[in-house]
Amino acid sequence: MNDNALGVGMLYNAALPEYLERHIDNVDYIEIIPDMFWSDEGRGASPRFVELPQWKRQLDWIAARTPLTAHNIGMSLGTVDYLDREYVEFMRGMNEAYRFRWHSDHLSFLKLPTKGPHDHNAGIAVPVPYDDEYLEMIGAKVDFITGEIALPFLLENNVYFVEYPDQDYTETAFVNKMTGAHDCHILLDIHNLYANSINCGVKTRAYIDELDMTKVLEMHIAGGNEMNGMYYDSHSGPCPDAVWELLDYAVARAPNLRGITFEFHESYFPLLRFDGLNRQMELARGIWNKYRYERA
Repeated sequence: MNDNALGVGMLYNAALPEYLERHIDNVDYIEIIPDMFWSDEGRGASPRFVELPQWKRQLDWIAARTPLTAHNIGMSLGTVDYLDREYVEFMRGMNEAYRFRWHSDHLSFLKLPTKGPHDHNAGIAVPVPYDDEYLEMIGAKVDFITGEIALPFLLENNVYFVEYPDQDYTETAFVNKMTGAHDCHILLDIHNLYANSINCGVKTRAYIDELDMTKVLEMHIAGGNEMNGMYYDSHSGPCPDAVWELLDYAVARAPNLRGITFEFHESYFPLLRFDGLNRQMELARGIWNKYRYERA
């Protein structure tokens, strides 16, 4: 592990304030979705981004006690002819205020631009086709973001339920080409990869072997569930055994890894509760420490 490593963290949600008040020493960092902490009044509004007071108080309390990282959902890198510069500028201000250790977004698109002040939201992160046109388009956006925000920027692999035909690259070749040509890194979501193995037959270990693991700075882990014949990345409680096995395989091959982040949706807190969250942290830290000490 490198000198900038944090350890094992958790993605923040509305169910966590009481847990963190009692168990904040169990996490090495907290990852936030910045979009949760303010409302977007739309293009042309002044101010456009309005902080939510209660959420900001929670964020300030956490920031005073543990390192923060940011996991964006609003850049919509895969949307054609779209780059919300105001959003990026606002994120730069959040970084200056809270000193995130790194930030990330998804290799997908979520927003559908309109002529009005608000964009349509697809409701799900839609994966991009892996071709030269998208490589160039997303690469230009990455260059803009990294030029505006002096912080490591990570791209997360996406869940998909269908595959585009006749693509120029495999997913791993596309990501390797992107991170090789631009100043960005990889957030390897282990559970997303696991979901793709169930739904689309992706060979998980071959995927990791093909990926440039020196570029992986963070990994996500989570639980999911099956519905109507498909397996969903629903963040529905504890990680399946197969995710822990795949995490171990991936961490062993990621020399520059800085953090492992456990994600769960707040609606599943009654399933996990404090003991369940602590158990997920314990299992993740066991894998983290196994390879940290081996490389020491």
